[in-house]
Amino acid sequence: MVPPIRPPRLKEGGTVAVISPSWGGPHEFPKVYERGLSALRSLGLEIKEMASTRAPQRYLYEHPEARARDLRDAFLDPEVDGIVCSIGGDDSIRLLPFLEARELVRHPKVLMGFSDNTALLAYLAMAGLVTFYGPSVMAGLSQMEKYPRQREHIGAVLFGAPRTYEYSPFPAFSEGYPDWSNDALAGHVSRKKRHRGWKVLQGDGAVRGRLFGGCLEVLEMMKGTEFFPPKAFWKGRILFLETSEEKPTPGAVKCMLRNYGMQGAFEHLAGLIMGRPRDYSRNEKRHLAENAKAVVAQEFGRPDLPVLMDLDFGHTDPQFLLPYNIKAEIDPSGPGFRLLESPVR
Repeated sequence: MVPPIRPPRLKEGGTVAVISPSWGGPHEFPKVYERGLSALRSLGLEIKEMASTRAPQRYLYEHPEARARDLRDAFLDPEVDGIVCSIGGDDSIRLLPFLEARELVRHPKVLMGFSDNTALLAYLAMAGLVTFYGPSVMAGLSQMEKYPRQREHIGAVLFGAPRTYEYSPFPAFSEGYPDWSNDALAGHVSRKKRHRGWKVLQGDGAVRGRLFGGCLEVLEMMKGTEFFPPKAFWKGRILFLETSEEKPTPGAVKCMLRNYGMQGAFEHLAGLIMGRPRDYSRNEKRHLAENAKAVVAQEFGRPDLPVLMDLDFGHTDPQFLLPYNIKAEIDPSGPGFRLLESPVR
């Protein structure tokens, strides 16, 4: 297992670069984007926008090499302390052939995003960098004032360099946002719901492993390519997975999980955590849980593998920050989830 390469912690007065590695959200909905920039500034950070950050979608789609160049330039810029993705999309994977992971990890910096940004986060994590699955500028940061504990969480993980960190459920959550074409609703969230806590699907006894994962559908795009982990990579990992707003059916999720089993992942994993699915009915969530247990416990013979569900990461707000490659512990008896080492230095 490649030793983790921790980036320097963020500090007040530092500069973060904002990139658009996929969809041109800042051009489409500038008010939502600007509100997210204001949230970053409220954390004491300066902003540097890269060359194509506000470019229209057509340009971004036609020029994956330009998007990749923005990421590379941000890593190599000595004035930049961290990098935050503006929003997700559906084709960040097209940037990978234009990047050289070994070059970028020689300049370790905080890189944060989620959803389609999984392709970049996972790619660099496989080279050893500690990257962060967490809120993007437009989805999560723009709405930060609606969830004050989100600010505290970001501060603790990215600025505080804690030796250990205990996660706990946020008391409420929301699924999606009001119409972004209405500028007056920029930074708002949909109706809040009470969080009923994490669910233990199976397992007993605490386990430890290094975190790796992301958006389930994006990882599907990576399978079969040179950018997806080999079988040996899964040994001792805690895999985290979550579904996007496209809401794959419980049957589709079952097939995706089955593919991990066929690759030998469940044979080697230390644990599995799944994010709170967005816009699923109670019945659909029940089927998700049943299908996950059927695949892991029955089809691939791991009824002992600890599996926690409905954790606060992914496509609902507020969102945890999950650091790739950092050793964590999950304990179904709590249920509990904690980092066992600092993700930054």
